[in-house]
Amino acid sequence: MSNHISYKSEFLPEVTIFVVFSDNPQYEQLKPLFDEYGYGFMVPNKNLILIDGEVLLENNYSDDLLKFIEAHEISHVLLNHDGPRNDDEELDADLGAYILLNGKHKIEAIKTLLKHFKKRHGVKFDEKLLDRVKNHFPD
Repeated sequence: MSNHISYKSEFLPEVTIFVVFSDNPQYEQLKPLFDEYGYGFMVPNKNLILIDGEVLLENNYSDDLLKFIEAHEISHVLLNHDGPRNDDEELDADLGAYILLNGKHKIEAIKTLLKHFKKRHGVKFDEKLLDRVKNHFPD
C-alpha cells in the first residue's frame, strides 16, 4: 500500500482527506493521536482530516468504510464539534454521516454505518434520531 492517499472530500470540497499508512514517515507521530481520537480527526484550522489507513487495512480495506469515516468526520466539522468528543457528539456525527451518505447514494457505506450503529451508541438506528442534526446539513 502507498504510504498515504490524499483527495478532496466529496461532502465538503474545501476539506482534504489524508489517509496515512504505517509506512508513512509521520505515522509513528500520528499513531498516538489516532489512539486518542479514533479512526480519524480534523486537524484544527487546516481543513484537513487525517484517517488511520491501518484501520482500513485491518478491516479488509473498502471504499465503503473509508466513505463512512470521511462522512463521520465531515459531520463533526458541520456540527462545529471541537476538542475531545463525548458520546452525544459521536452519535450526532454518525447521524450526520447517514445524511451525507444518503445524499450521495452511498448505500454500501450506509450499510457499514448501520451495521455498527447499535454497538457504537447503545441504541438501534431510527430515522427519527435524524431530527437531532438535520438542520445542520444541506438538503
